[in-house]
Amino acid sequence: MLVAANVAAFAYELSLGAGVEQFVRRWGLVPADVVEGLAAGEPAVVITLLTCTLLHAGWFHLLTNMLYLAVFGPPVERRLGSLGFSIVYAASALAGSLAYLIVQPTSETAAIGASGAIAGIIASHLVLFPGATLGSIAPVLFLRVVETTPTFLLFLLWLAAQLFISVASLTGSTSTLGWAHVGGFAIGLVVASVLRKWRPQSY
Repeated sequence: MLVAANVAAFAYELSLGAGVEQFVRRWGLVPADVVEGLAAGEPAVVITLLTCTLLHAGWFHLLTNMLYLAVFGPPVERRLGSLGFSIVYAASALAGSLAYLIVQPTSETAAIGASGAIAGIIASHLVLFPGATLGSIAPVLFLRVVETTPTFLLFLLWLAAQLFISVASLTGSTSTLGWAHVGGFAIGLVVASVLRKWRPQSY
């Protein structure tokens, strides 16, 4: 359902043609607009912290996020159940948006994409399946020589890269959206750890 919702939203973006920029400005996360709206007593602007996660900047952006969701999402949902998975996804999405808002509150750049939520799902997979290998996730996609590589190591490398991008963004040399990944990943770790205790067995 999440994949379908993201694809449908992107299809709608494509249908707007030149009007997509105005649409993204309205429903994407623009920190300056959120801060201004809250100051003016318009709390409804915070809805963009979630609506922005359904929008994507292009086919590659969409397909990359949906690929990670399709690979890491099903095992997490089977382990936590649909409700638990939804909680992780929503909390991570919100955390990613808040991270961007807090770090760059005056930014006029609209943040869009499900990256924060996807980061939370990846983190949840790390918590729930610490001994997983590349082969156990998608054996048909990897050569035998790397099938036994622990995903734990790849997650650490991924997180280190996101931290580097986020710190570098403070100098203005790269996108600040790295903070959305970090925020989503951190919340995914915490929420999955809590939910794992409530749902200890689902095999």
